[in-house]
Amino acid sequence: MNKVIDLLGLIFRIFLIVFLFVFIQVAVISVFRFAGLDVNIYEGLFSTVYGLTAVAVMLLYGFVRSIKSDRLIRTDKPDGISIIAAVVIAFGLLGLVTLYMYAAVLISKNFEPLADQLTEYSDSVDRFATVDGSKVPYWDTLLEFVSSFMIIPLAEELTFRGALYSELNTRVKAIPAAILSALVFGLMHGISIHVGYAFICGFVLALVYHFSGSIWVSYIVHSVFNLMGSSLFTLLDSGIYGDLKNASANASVHAAVLEIICIIPAVSALVIMYLIYKDRQTAIPEVHAEELA
Repeated sequence: MNKVIDLLGLIFRIFLIVFLFVFIQVAVISVFRFAGLDVNIYEGLFSTVYGLTAVAVMLLYGFVRSIKSDRLIRTDKPDGISIIAAVVIAFGLLGLVTLYMYAAVLISKNFEPLADQLTEYSDSVDRFATVDGSKVPYWDTLLEFVSSFMIIPLAEELTFRGALYSELNTRVKAIPAAILSALVFGLMHGISIHVGYAFICGFVLALVYHFSGSIWVSYIVHSVFNLMGSSLFTLLDSGIYGDLKNASANASVHAAVLEIICIIPAVSALVIMYLIYKDRQTAIPEVHAEELA
């Protein structure tokens, strides 16, 4: 009976975390509409407001959940090796996503529904696909740039790794917890093409969080991923620094090559992170034994 109650409690907390994350976005959208602000034009402001709100709410959630139990969200200061490994993993993860998208493009040539999904995905990641860039304030473009690689990754890491994965990991082992949290993370991205690579990223980020024991390490991976995956090139394409679209396109090609090359080093970095984690786990019983002696 206690196991059933614990399981129901876990399911409730998982739904609560997802509900809070979605509710924050819906609430902020509602406030923008009430204030007469177009979310598409003020996307930077919207991302900043909902991102900071989500950060505050998830930190509060983690604090409340930790009052009568062990700390839920692990926020230990990362060491130098973990930081370097996180950057390498981020580039390798970008390489995996690049290969994923190349494969999707090849398949779409003989599968029209996938081609439509690729078009929908392309429009969703390009804020200027449906919005006249001249209507977007200069400051909002810069705010979106900062928010997309600094604030949103922190909000998502606290939500999907810090809260969601940690809750799952209290009842199931690391790999199943990583898969389940990655599945939710993928589904939250909504678009079919996006779901696939979001799942891959969510799984890797969960492993990074688990092995490093710090939300800051997975945050670094996520932040670098967003910066080099979209934020920087969106800023260059915005036109606020002149017509840099050709330079942006050339840079993205070179970046893609570098990212694919980094896949193997990224796997090695993840393995090193795992080995350090295993050594740390082995050392814990030894420390306890010394304390008892």
